[in-house]
Amino acid sequence: MVGAVSSASDPSIFATDQSTEERLEAERTQFLTLFLTQLQNQDPTSPMDTNEMTNQLVQFTAVEQQIETNKSLGALVSAQAANTNAAAVNYIGEHVIFNGNNTNLADDGASWGYLLESEADTTTINVINAAGDLVYSEEGSTGSGERFEFNWDGTDADGVKLPNGPYSVQINALDADNEGITAEVEAVGLVTGVVTGEAGPSLMVGKIIVEMNEITRVSAI
Repeated sequence: MVGAVSSASDPSIFATDQSTEERLEAERTQFLTLFLTQLQNQDPTSPMDTNEMTNQLVQFTAVEQQIETNKSLGALVSAQAANTNAAAVNYIGEHVIFNGNNTNLADDGASWGYLLESEADTTTINVINAAGDLVYSEEGSTGSGERFEFNWDGTDADGVKLPNGPYSVQINALDADNEGITAEVEAVGLVTGVVTGEAGPSLMVGKIIVEMNEITRVSAI
């Protein structure tokens, strides 16, 4: 009794952890094996139906095309990744403005920008170090509708120069009823390096990693 032969497209004959390319290669090999077996064992007095043979060849051609398409797409993805990494390298040595309140204190200080959702009665700018300690504080602008700059020289309230490294700001704005006002904060920093990864490149601003999608502008200052 002749055992049943599984279809080349039956997913049960393939391991679930196969990659798409491995699966397609397995399907191609399985198809060729089955097709040749059919040709070798066909009844000479009743050869295989031409339409059936044509359909099987069409299926085989589709698998071949899918394999080549996947290879081409893989090459395009690799080329795109290389181009993206190369483009990111061009940021090194440039000042970038990016979303967030963290940046790197360098010898020439650190800078942020902020935009208040509405006019404030009081605004306080607090600088926080990497340990979470408040190291500097001053009054900020209270107007709305324009972006204000905060440039910090890196000294504390006593005028002592603090070590370079990552710092963040907190913009505490209150209205006349002592209710908090939302502030959008941007940081400015000098790009010192690039980190590459599967998700794409990221920029190094001192010890801070900035994602490419967080960059809003590039500045000459």
